[in-house]
Amino acid sequence: MEKSRNDIITEKAKMRYAEALKIIGDMYDSVFAKNDAFPYTRVELFADFDAYLQAALIKVCYENGNFGEESMRFIENITDYGKLIEGTDITFFADCVKDMRDKLAEKAEERLKEVSLCFKLSGAVDSGREVGATKALLDHIIKIAFNLKLLNGNSDVKNNADIISALKSIYVFMMANGISIK
Repeated sequence: MEKSRNDIITEKAKMRYAEALKIIGDMYDSVFAKNDAFPYTRVELFADFDAYLQAALIKVCYENGNFGEESMRFIENITDYGKLIEGTDITFFADCVKDMRDKLAEKAEERLKEVSLCFKLSGAVDSGREVGATKALLDHIIKIAFNLKLLNGNSDVKNNADIISALKSIYVFMMANGISIK
């Protein structure tokens, strides 16, 4: 059976997601797991990343007015460990009324105000060493968000202000901590 365009886009995004989890897992294994006082497990870090990723993707959809079934399925299925709203299937928000979209967007905005723990940890790893973990994580999220935009044939793929807006707290965090995005 031949894969559809949307299947290929989703597969590419899932590959990026797996690569981001590998970075997080490697950081955990090589640095943080060795510290008995570190309060988070590997799975908790993955779940935190997932909630942040879903929030960013929802914000991109909200800014583009695209809460269609394909986009919501993409957001629901891209993550494996955590959710923006635990116990809630994001696909329920497909083609929903404006009030529900606004509530979901508010929840996403709340989550995006705080930098994901994974980015804080990658910033600590990068601090003074230019390892590039933070930049790599950011790159993966940007490409996943771009893939989301590609699902909707009406999206302006040349203007990525929506993605930049969704990830603003990460950019601010990186600049405040002297972490290079180049």
